[in-house]
Amino acid sequence: MIPRTKGYQASSGCQTHLPTGGMIVLISGVLYQQTLRQPAKLSGVGLHSGNRVNMTILPAPPNTGIRFRRVDLEGKPEIEARIENVNETNRSTSLAKGNAKVHTVEHVLAAFSGCGIDNAIVELDATEPPIGDGSSQAYTHLILTAGSLPQDQEREVFAIHTPITFENGDSTINVFPHDRLKITCTSADKQGRFTQFFSLEITPETWEKELSRARTFCFFEEIEFLIKNGLIKGGSLETAVVIRDDAILTTEPLRYNEEFVRHKILDILGDLSLVGAPITGHIVAVKPGHATNCALARLINQQIRRPIDLAQSFAPPPPEKLKGASSSTTSSSTTGNDELPIVADGQVLDTAKVMALSICCSASSPDNSFLAASSALSSFRRFMISPADLSPMYFSKSIRANNAF
Repeated sequence: MIPRTKGYQASSGCQTHLPTGGMIVLISGVLYQQTLRQPAKLSGVGLHSGNRVNMTILPAPPNTGIRFRRVDLEGKPEIEARIENVNETNRSTSLAKGNAKVHTVEHVLAAFSGCGIDNAIVELDATEPPIGDGSSQAYTHLILTAGSLPQDQEREVFAIHTPITFENGDSTINVFPHDRLKITCTSADKQGRFTQFFSLEITPETWEKELSRARTFCFFEEIEFLIKNGLIKGGSLETAVVIRDDAILTTEPLRYNEEFVRHKILDILGDLSLVGAPITGHIVAVKPGHATNCALARLINQQIRRPIDLAQSFAPPPPEKLKGASSSTTSSSTTGNDELPIVADGQVLDTAKVMALSICCSASSPDNSFLAASSALSSFRRFMISPADLSPMYFSKSIRANNAF
């Protein structure tokens, strides 16, 4: 359990490689989900908007996930911190749902992920969380202030079982199987200045000590462009580190020798939390950015969904549909049509039976038989299963994603 501490108040071409595989498992290290023990508040200004903002983090029930609530908008709409809600990755990660938007969420999300918080509501009265000092230190302090509370629901962790690679220009990010979450990163600008390397296994302890205090940074020549594009209105040397040629402009000494690459790892952790579940795997990144991070999150989501979608595709229909099919069979038999075969729970089907079932279910006339057979074949090809080699499939309502084929 995370201890309580004293309160804190802060004033180009893309290439993708996605092998099949993966399963949802439970990691024995932390068996249960966690939320906050009590609410906590933080105030400040947004990095890009420059607007004054008040933020309150609240406990949430199990399986809520992390949600942002815009209390300044009518109806107080909520946006789930999920990859499908990402709408912009230019210099930060932004979420949107309907007319509600929240910008620069990655530092807050990294703090929740690093501290092991699964469920929380983040209330905001503006479009961005307060930037603090450009790191996740303020958010981490806020979470430690609120304390953590174990809940009565198990935490599901997705274990990467086959590698995934995403490339975009000179940015590359990979994830490989590993029994914990580990992030290895190399960062540098286009001229190769301040090239840094760092590698770390992420735990609540290493998060607080090794990553949470790493501040955001930019290069001096980028500032004019950012200002012209309406960004960094709340930026200053108190909220970011500026690199000019070989000089580092900052209000205090660097907090780590590799502060820049450590902040890149912080961003990766926050962006990958948008998968919606903790993951175990070894992330290896070279010159990553928010677009690259979010692309990997989408690919991980696909690997998570693949066995689930596969199981659902071959699962039997619910009982009410079976009853309806039975009534339809009786009706059609009285009119002289072929009987519709019923798939019983637990029945073993070989390839021929699956094909026959597909044809009978879809073909209301002989003209549709070819289309139904083609559809069945397409389903097999979609999952890269050869109908000739398909072993008998066992259908059960209790089929688990990790047991699908």
